[in-house]
Amino acid sequence: MSKLMKVWFVTFLALTLVVGCSSGNTNGNTGNSAANNGTSVSNEKPSESAKNEEKLDISIAVRYWGGSPSWTDDHPTIKYLNDKFNINIKLLQINGPDYDEKLKVMAASGDLPDLYNIATPSMYINWQAEGAFADLSTRLQNYPNLSKTFSEDDVAVRVLNPSDKLYGLPEISWIARDTIQIRKDWLDNLGLELPSADEFTIDKFYEIAKAFATQDANQNGIKDEIGFAIVPAVMTYPLKYAFGIANGWTEKDGQLIPQQIQVDEWKAYLTFLNKAYQEGVLDQDFALRNSNDVEEMIKGNRLGLFLFRNTYKQLVGEIKKTFPETEPEVIPMAPPIGPNGDRGNGGYNIGLTKTVINAKASDAKIDRILQILDWWVTEEGTSVMKNGIEGVHYEKNAQGEYVITDRWEPDLPRNLNSNLFHRPGTDLNIYLWSDEQDVLDHQEYEALAKKYVVLNEAMGLEFYSDTYQKKAADLDAKFETALLKIIVGDQPIEYIEQASAEWLAGGGDQIIKEINEAAAR
Repeated sequence: MSKLMKVWFVTFLALTLVVGCSSGNTNGNTGNSAANNGTSVSNEKPSESAKNEEKLDISIAVRYWGGSPSWTDDHPTIKYLNDKFNINIKLLQINGPDYDEKLKVMAASGDLPDLYNIATPSMYINWQAEGAFADLSTRLQNYPNLSKTFSEDDVAVRVLNPSDKLYGLPEISWIARDTIQIRKDWLDNLGLELPSADEFTIDKFYEIAKAFATQDANQNGIKDEIGFAIVPAVMTYPLKYAFGIANGWTEKDGQLIPQQIQVDEWKAYLTFLNKAYQEGVLDQDFALRNSNDVEEMIKGNRLGLFLFRNTYKQLVGEIKKTFPETEPEVIPMAPPIGPNGDRGNGGYNIGLTKTVINAKASDAKIDRILQILDWWVTEEGTSVMKNGIEGVHYEKNAQGEYVITDRWEPDLPRNLNSNLFHRPGTDLNIYLWSDEQDVLDHQEYEALAKKYVVLNEAMGLEFYSDTYQKKAADLDAKFETALLKIIVGDQPIEYIEQASAEWLAGGGDQIIKEINEAAAR
């Protein structure tokens, strides 16, 4: 792991550990403290100006997904913010798929919003060079909660920013989320034991997958079970970490190298996958599947060993609803251990989405926006922006428990916290009224996923390589095709040598050069 990535990972884990023990003033919104905690550990009074006498208009752009915009101009949270900070919010709600194009149109007309986020790294890099964003590097220190929450030496903060500038605050959520999960009830049906983390080797994974595929694990009398499936791509499926293959890029002998040149590691992994395919353990149609197909196979009681996210409890409910005669039990697992002791869950590229302030905003407006964000990352601010307004969106019942009102769903008070800005953490869907056991399960799952994370050592650097931007997609598609041919037996294992050489010759050599030059800056 590169020195920079080590610093970031240790910092992220330390913050999370502190949070797990922290609680703070929620301005009356006290409840299950775990439901309010995120990575921010600061609860200092937000740095509001003495009076905020001048009322300011502030425009905010936010995505919405599906249906129609959910917030109106008189939304309770907008009214709350307007009153608290003496502002008048103009909310621009943009359909998610159209978001980038809408921003480009506004940029062309010189009418970008005051506050918005950018989730396309190349767009963020290009726009900062054009002077679109306010530089926060000399301002953040004046906002104690923000400066503690987003330390300027944190890699997630620094990534995509020049060394001496800070143009945006990062979105920091799951460092790793998806895990290998198993139907324990299928194991019980076959008289198999649930392996411990130390027992769950890649051989044990194969043994279980083969038993599921061949021994009627779902007990419906039909040979319809599948051992395991690789989706969405061989290059990204996390079984590869058991064989020492990188999450995109890894460091070797002081240089960053891509997974496409790890020929020996790929030979071992492809040998494993080819055997699984030939023996009918690997889904015979895996190359034609997408993520939705695999999820339907899981819900359809056909797949009992699979990659899934933190919402596995909801998955159990859906299986039970469709197959009431079953008693599904899904267990998230530590990743399988490979022949050389390697294992891992795929880590996300954290910090590539940035919340930015328009460079054209006045100093007074920038200050007011930073006041809002400084308050937002506190316990009080996060509670309001996630749970909503007490007495409007939720209330306490006679037993002292928090319950939602009939305004909760139609008002969608979590909208801005989910789609614009939030303090670091994975608790976006943990609320004051969340079941205590669900909160504990969430924390345990996050710890499991994060414990075995494999990071991309070149996180964010790819966007500084012109060759990568121009050629990587086509090169990777050709490399993926070669992997598929090897797995299904159309090409021998040794064909990976040719695929790697062609990747290098087609532009990979130049990508490696440019990535390492970017890392050295």
